[in-house]
Amino acid sequence: MLNFSKRNLVIFSLVLLLVTPAFGVLAQDEDSNQQSAQQDQPTVVATVNGEEITEQQLSQAAQVYPIIMTLSRQFRSFAQFLMTSEAGNTFLTEYRKYVLDNLIEQELKKQKTDELGIEVSEKEIQGQIDKIIENNDQFEDEKSLEDYLKNNQDMSLDDLKARIKESLRQQKLREEVTGKVEVTEDEITSFYEQNKQSYTDEKGNVKPLKEVKDKIEGTLRNQKGNEAWSAWLQEAKEEAEIEKKKENL
Repeated sequence: MLNFSKRNLVIFSLVLLLVTPAFGVLAQDEDSNQQSAQQDQPTVVATVNGEEITEQQLSQAAQVYPIIMTLSRQFRSFAQFLMTSEAGNTFLTEYRKYVLDNLIEQELKKQKTDELGIEVSEKEIQGQIDKIIENNDQFEDEKSLEDYLKNNQDMSLDDLKARIKESLRQQKLREEVTGKVEVTEDEITSFYEQNKQSYTDEKGNVKPLKEVKDKIEGTLRNQKGNEAWSAWLQEAKEEAEIEKKKENL
């Protein structure tokens, strides 16, 4: 959970681009579109139980302009394909829809955490900030992290803390949803019998069940947890009043 290491710092940078909404089909139109959006009333692209998701939010999450700029430096032909061809435009439109679906899911999770009164303390948030600094030699202190975010991610330390807070709240929601998952002895035995060859020692001999029981239980608990979480999310979507403004997509 937001536990940075040197090898995943680049991945974190890319994730920040992809999980926070923005979309402009042509890079050269981005500035004018943003100026226009500031002057006009927000364009609503979807509602979730009455809560609006705006074009600005979608634009900030998709971050097409930074992505295309990065591609143009390393993969110029692909960037040109995205910006100038009909197929590229279709690709970007589908990506836009994908990002919107993610935003809808995020809103559903947020509404549920609000409903359950799930909170995160400042101490928990600061703990995550401290881990980021401790696990990366690049950051000497909080100020150096703040400078990195400002210069490379166009975001403030408060922005990062807000994302950490919501991420931790959703982690607690997942724990609430999956906390009642149980694994029976019969399930463990059945899984072992079907997957014995996955549990061998250095000589190729199958390990006895008692030696791998805890590992199997953990595997089954994770599987059941993922299934329970997916089922909850699907049910939440079906029960919610979700309206996508197709004319604004």
